[in-house]
Amino acid sequence: MISRIGRFPPNRESNLVITQPAPEIVKQVILVVDDDEAVRDSLRNLMESEGFEVRAFSNGHDLLSEASLPAIGCLVVDYHMPAMNGLELVSALRGRGVSIPAILITGNPTKYVRDRAATIAVLVIEKPPGSYLLDCVHEAFAKHAQLLS
Repeated sequence: MISRIGRFPPNRESNLVITQPAPEIVKQVILVVDDDEAVRDSLRNLMESEGFEVRAFSNGHDLLSEASLPAIGCLVVDYHMPAMNGLELVSALRGRGVSIPAILITGNPTKYVRDRAATIAVLVIEKPPGSYLLDCVHEAFAKHAQLLS
């Protein structure tokens, strides 16, 4: 006769380990749009040093023709660009249903620019943006994540 006392495992349910797949790490993407190559490179370096994935564009039309835009991201866009300014770009994206947070950088924002930006929920930061831009990007991601959850 085989005794069940002391048998391993004594209770299958007590040793049952439920594993869940590891959460997929989603890299936070910054879309930088600026016609000045030096500014684009500077912003790319700054954002990448913080661990962000950066996709840089020299104009709004290039961004609009991009096949896939991130669901979780942040747009950092210059206001003064040829053909399409930064607010026109954000408006075009909003019209396509792209609702990622947007930060407009400009040297001397007028009341008109600030008012127009406010109507489409765009934060305006004066150039040079410095570390304040990083703070704003982190806050934008946090707020956007709350909206998505």
